[in-house]
Amino acid sequence: MPAGVSSRIEVLPPEVAARIAAGEVIERPASVVKELIENALDADATAIQVEIREGGFAWIRVADNGTGIPRDQLPLALARFATSKIRSVEDLTRVRTLGFRGEALPSIAAVARVEILTRTAEETEGTRLLAEEGRITMQPAASPVGTAVTVRDLFYNTPARRRFLKSPLREAERVRETVYRYALGYPEVAFRLLVDGREVLIAPPGTARERAALIWGREAAEELIPVFWEAADLRITGLISRPTLGRSSRAFQYFYVNGRPVRSGLLAVALERPYAGRLPSGRYPLAILHIELPPAFVDVNVHPQKAEVRFSQERSVYWGVSRAVETALSGFPPPEVPPGFWPGGMPELPARPLAEPLEGYRPASRWRALGQLFRSYILAQSEEGLIVVDQHAAHEQVLFERLWSGSSPVALPTPAVLSFSAREAERLEAELDGIRSLGFDIEPFGGNAFVIRAVPAPLSGQPVEGLLSAILEELQATRRDAGDLRERLAMRLACTAAVKAGDGLSPEEMQALLDALQEAWSPSTCPHGRPAWFLMDREEIERRFLRR
Repeated sequence: MPAGVSSRIEVLPPEVAARIAAGEVIERPASVVKELIENALDADATAIQVEIREGGFAWIRVADNGTGIPRDQLPLALARFATSKIRSVEDLTRVRTLGFRGEALPSIAAVARVEILTRTAEETEGTRLLAEEGRITMQPAASPVGTAVTVRDLFYNTPARRRFLKSPLREAERVRETVYRYALGYPEVAFRLLVDGREVLIAPPGTARERAALIWGREAAEELIPVFWEAADLRITGLISRPTLGRSSRAFQYFYVNGRPVRSGLLAVALERPYAGRLPSGRYPLAILHIELPPAFVDVNVHPQKAEVRFSQERSVYWGVSRAVETALSGFPPPEVPPGFWPGGMPELPARPLAEPLEGYRPASRWRALGQLFRSYILAQSEEGLIVVDQHAAHEQVLFERLWSGSSPVALPTPAVLSFSAREAERLEAELDGIRSLGFDIEPFGGNAFVIRAVPAPLSGQPVEGLLSAILEELQATRRDAGDLRERLAMRLACTAAVKAGDGLSPEEMQALLDALQEAWSPSTCPHGRPAWFLMDREEIERRFLRR
């Protein structure tokens, strides 16, 4: 035991206990915003404004037009385990509000300077409460109906906690993600977010699709389809993406249990299972799913931040989610792969064995396409033997080299105007020079929109939305200082535009790909280092047939 520390067990002073308890609830500025938004929603607010400065460390303000807090009850709002939501243990099985423990405001006040300005509809004047270092003062003040909580100098009295957090820029990003999570789950509530005085989000009340368009972009919202399924006491509603739209991570999947945002890997698996065969491997659907069931079947008191729940009938819930998604996707059957290896029938081949060409015969290419195996590999004949080509890796390398070496832009028939979320628009604008260096003609078009007038020649014919989505995924997946941006973007775009395993190719398309691969500077591997082809020479073939 460290010197000077007694071995006696003692009850901690209240201020020490308060800071320890605050650490379980308030981890970072986004935790403060989450708790205050939930308080506003529980107060029946129809408009919520969030404002932060310096990542939320210097200043956080969450204002709402809810019911407000009566003056005589305001001091109790900062008393630990004082709540209007429950009265007994039995109430824990019936709770429908987002908050219920009475921990949020006391925990915030334990690690920051807090000001609460509030008024109820029955009161003629509002009340201002100031709390700092356990001292509380109150006085009358002018206030609209509702509550505004201002949090200053977060973690000023726990500097060690502050040192373990991210930069203000990253913490502001977490706050933005938190506001988006509640804005997507409550489209009937107006949300406004300001970061360092700049308006990042203004979302008037609307439908779930309108809210998704505002946060994810209009193009993504147009790819969403409704979900509605219910059985007995379980109801599942929301929006999911068509199989034509996917993302490289689960960041666009949101689950709400009785209105509460939750994290759940099992719910994500239940969502994704019906997409098997419909969505390429490594791509994830977008979703805003509300799961409603009697509160008695959900334990919401299993996580300090109430970010996870436990279901008493887990299998029924997960099965219900899969059934709801499967029903919504019924109009998008998985593609059927026809039997056999050869698309469109066997290509015409000469009567003589290919290993023994006719006298004087000179093929147009050193590699000659024979057919396609498993709709993923091209079989080709060469003077050395049989070539097996991974069609995706080969096409990816061809496209990468053409993009990397520079190619002239190809103008689109009609300029494309695409809308993005505020976060995506910021990242795109910051990297416009690198994107243009590949051959894109792109520029801001007001708000969070961009106009694209031309794309690199190797990518002509590809959907512009898919190309910009690939660029954003690469920008979001790596740090801004992580190597050559141009090379990383070229690799991502080549992977996106290349033919995929499972794509049927005509004999002409196979031959064209073989010709292009032979002209590549480095044809042996794809940009990620995977083999693009291998050779089975005549000696190996004859040895297999015991001819040697």
